[in-house]
Amino acid sequence: QGSCSSYKALPGIMLPVRSVSRFITYNVRRSYATEAKAAVYRQYGKPESVLKIESQPLPDKLAADQVLVRVLAAPINPADINMVEGVYGIASTLPAVGGNEGVAVVETVGSSVKDLKAGDLVLPLKPGFGTWRTHAVSKNTDLLKFPEEYKDIAPEYAATVSVNPCTALRLLEDFVKLQPGDVIIQNGANSTVGQAVIQLAKTRGVKTISVIRSRPNYEEAVALLKQMGSTAVVTDEYAASPDMKDLMSDLPKPKLALNCVGGSSATELVRLLGPGGVMVTYGGMSKKPVTVPTSLFIFKDVTLRGFWLSRWIEAHSKADRVAMMSTLLPLIKSGELKLWMERKPFAKFEAALAQAQESYRDRKIVLTM
Repeated sequence: QGSCSSYKALPGIMLPVRSVSRFITYNVRRSYATEAKAAVYRQYGKPESVLKIESQPLPDKLAADQVLVRVLAAPINPADINMVEGVYGIASTLPAVGGNEGVAVVETVGSSVKDLKAGDLVLPLKPGFGTWRTHAVSKNTDLLKFPEEYKDIAPEYAATVSVNPCTALRLLEDFVKLQPGDVIIQNGANSTVGQAVIQLAKTRGVKTISVIRSRPNYEEAVALLKQMGSTAVVTDEYAASPDMKDLMSDLPKPKLALNCVGGSSATELVRLLGPGGVMVTYGGMSKKPVTVPTSLFIFKDVTLRGFWLSRWIEAHSKADRVAMMSTLLPLIKSGELKLWMERKPFAKFEAALAQAQESYRDRKIVLTM
């Protein structure tokens, strides 16, 4: 299976056109599954080695505070891979089911559950839920009800709105007060977070300079990011060259830099910041440290910050998360925020996992159950 629609001339962009609510209306069953299929790991290691599809029995009767859900879709995110490898900021209790993000439909609820009912869409409240499975039994307090008014958004969007787009929103709102006409610069711009940053910045009149790795499909990647709204797209090598200053000469100095790579790529972002600029690190795909010359602190008064959505979630309420998603969902529904993704059936999990870890991948893999 591939993408469900198109973004102008480029194949693969997922548009929010398929109705979740209609899908659910005809698929909430009166009889329920007796077992779930799940991608389980019993030790940390390479995902392709330690993840195995297993059958897990489901209870005949739910406890009073439990909810039985059927997973509709779940992405394969870099953080998911890191958790399986045992190198993420949150450690799983083994054995564990892979996947942190996804959307599910409630099939039935325990006797004391009043805030959820059969047919409701739900998201995991916290990381570590284990979304790479067909069904799950959970306490109702571990689930976040998806806003009712947006149930017609495609399952792939409902499954992926709570991590990458929310990270992009927080990066744009929490560190620098940006005004129309301001400039930001980011590396890893072809990532899902980077793509969301470009589109959200565009809705606010903020210009984006996007830095990406050299790649075989470079021209296609440039065209995609420019269609999304990026003002300029350059390679890491170009960003480190004297030509970069000429490219930026007609623009205001960036107020904000967003780093998900580290190493020399992050160093160049800081060099390109304006006086008093802020660089926020939210990833480290190169696995190299962030190194900044002392002179940039002294003469440009730059600030380095970090961001981790899991920490933000811990510090905020359910209502805060719903409010955050309610900022994004209208943009998804209107088509102003599109995500570049590809559906893969859970039945072909091994192939999907391998594809999600390919180099120079611009599309996120989303498992459909």
